[in-house]
Amino acid sequence: MSKRLPVTVLLLSLGLHPTLAAEKTDFAALGDEVVKLVRDNFMDAERGQAWAERHADYAADIRNAGSFTVRTNQVLGELETSHTRHYPRGSAGYWGLLAIFADFLEVGPVEHVSIGADVDNREFVRRVLAGTPADEAGVLRGDRIIKVEDGSLARIDPFANKAGVPIEILVERGPKRRAKLRITPRRINPKDEWIEAQGEGARLISREGVEVGYVPLYWCVGEEVTELMRELIAERFADADAMILDFRDGWGGCNPDFLNFFNTVPPVLTLIDREGERRSFDPQWRKPLYVLINGGTRSGKEVVAHAVQREMLGVLVGERTAGFVVGGRPFLLSDGSLLYLAVMDVEVDGERLEGVGVAPDVEVPDQLDFAAGADPQLERAVDLAVEQCRAAAPR
Repeated sequence: MSKRLPVTVLLLSLGLHPTLAAEKTDFAALGDEVVKLVRDNFMDAERGQAWAERHADYAADIRNAGSFTVRTNQVLGELETSHTRHYPRGSAGYWGLLAIFADFLEVGPVEHVSIGADVDNREFVRRVLAGTPADEAGVLRGDRIIKVEDGSLARIDPFANKAGVPIEILVERGPKRRAKLRITPRRINPKDEWIEAQGEGARLISREGVEVGYVPLYWCVGEEVTELMRELIAERFADADAMILDFRDGWGGCNPDFLNFFNTVPPVLTLIDREGERRSFDPQWRKPLYVLINGGTRSGKEVVAHAVQREMLGVLVGERTAGFVVGGRPFLLSDGSLLYLAVMDVEVDGERLEGVGVAPDVEVPDQLDFAAGADPQLERAVDLAVEQCRAAAPR
């Protein structure tokens, strides 16, 4: 009996498990697997069939894993659809997808060796996850990681087999500016790392008498995230004047019901005990809201950002989102690598966001390279929140 993902799961996220590794891979046969999966599962049956006929033997002359991934992603690119990519075993994207869909893929617990830094394809650090080894070692947003120990980052998984072992990494922080940092990678489930970092990274930013709550949301699906948001709204940010949600980069996971935190219809309850002591209970956020977005904001986060903008629940700050809004499903190939494939098209209130994305209300270009930890998009959102709160304050 074949498995089918419900629509809510398809919208959540929009690489090797050791027991799945093959000693010697027949890449022509592996290419045949990809062709069959696209033909039988791609969201547009006619386009999937035509693509499969065009690329029936695309991997016939491939002899190594690196060339297979490059060639596979080249031909998949012709489908011009997001959520459609090959992830080799051990890659960062591989571990993320495997962790997100572990139950569906029936691969058991997923762990990999991580330093807790989100790095782009040029090796620039986009985000240092709070409370991780990278954070403790002093890695900064905008650092470019050049070397791990005496090697380079050419390997897909440069920290494999280094869990618990202090190592040295070399980072570039600008022209002729380099730093050697001691860091101890750890073995962890990627989802656990994201969730922990979101709790550790949520903080109050004080400026000109205004308190702004900041929440980094690398991944925002599941009961742990729901509990974190409830705690922030009711306790840690109870006296804050505004909130900033950071939807940049990370994975796309964000269900539409995330918007319930910002629904102002539920009443505020005042609880009065027998001594007459009064205590308010209000699990809703009713104050100014800002949402950071960029080209790495994708899938479910785009759906939520679109609704925030349409319903005027808050202000979007940053750059246009990715336009990656279809339903994706992972397939585990025989060599243990992953094929992520768009299997369902999606409209949001009758509007198709795929290939379009969501434009910010306030555009702020990013400046990542050698940023030395600076974050102009976050700074602009804080400034806007302070301006709004001060303008609304009684005189």
